Amino acid sequence: MVKPWQQSKSQPRTTKTSNNNLLCPKIFIYLISISALLFILFHIQSLHHHHVPPPPSSAATAVKLRRSVTFLPLKDLRYSNKALEGHTWFMSSLYDIHEEGEVQFQQFPSPAVGGDERLLCLKGRDTHDGSWNYYGLAWPEALPENATVMKGVSFVSYNHYDYENIWHGLSALMPFVAWHQIQGKCEVAERWILYHWGELRLKMGKWVTTLMEATFGRPLQIEGFEGIGEGQPVCFEKAVVMRHNEGGMSRQRRMETYDFMRCKARLFCNFTLPEPSSAAVGMTIFMRTGARAFRNETAVVEIFGEECAKAAGCRLTVAYSNNLTFCEQVTHPLI
Repeated sequence: MVKPWQQSKSQPRTTKTSNNNLLCPKIFIYLISISALLFILFHIQSLHHHHVPPPPSSAATAVKLRRSVTFLPLKDLRYSNKALEGHTWFMSSLYDIHEEGEVQFQQFPSPAVGGDERLLCLKGRDTHDGSWNYYGLAWPEALPENATVMKGVSFVSYNHYDYENIWHGLSALMPFVAWHQIQGKCEVAERWILYHWGELRLKMGKWVTTLMEATFGRPLQIEGFEGIGEGQPVCFEKAVVMRHNEGGMSRQRRMETYDFMRCKARLFCNFTLPEPSSAAVGMTIFMRTGARAFRNETAVVEIFGEECAKAAGCRLTVAYSNNLTFCEQVTHPLI
């Protein structure tokens, strides 16, 4: 027989065990929730204090661009067997701007080529080996170290022959006149930079020089890079490069350009054309000196003289171009 006191004592023990069983899952869920909340709060706090590296500064970008400038030889010996073909061996990595019938040229910076705003930079002034002179392109805000910037327009000429001979010099420089015409702004160069096979040239023939001065209305400044240190780059605010002479120009554009120069030369020499005369026939023999001169000049003159005498009103003139001044050639009535 169970005593009453034993029964009352065992009953509460059963109830306590049941309550503990109910509390354990609640405590576990509570602890899980607290842990999750703390985890979230911790990560939120860490995000606030996490160090995000700043974007590269403009100065750092400029340094990288400056170091990326590559200088290449002006004369690329790989194309020496076809120096005048295609992009030529002068500045061989670059191509020309060319509209049909117009002059072929390069311009830096060049909005016409994808909006590229890079400047032309040159380095070296060797007069004997063009492969020791260099060119490269650089962004205005990231020019090469110790670079000198030359303001205004610079004409850079490549001539495969020379600048002393009247025809070779004129053929190399005439394209700049054509560019001057088509620009509309009639821009004039602050300086001329002359190259022959990539070698720097410091002068041109007197006749060609005078014609360019007459055409552009100002004395020519031929750049020799005096005062520029050895290996120090020179960059140009605006540069125009010619390396194909009259190549690519239509006959009409060539004649328009030469007519323009002829007109400028006559104004320079204060010369006006006389009224044309149908009665007069003019004949001029231009003689040369040196290796290409006639062996018997007297015989040549006599032959032309005899033929001239057969035409009424014919007048024969014998002249040596190297003995005439520029304006004497321009104002000669038979030239």
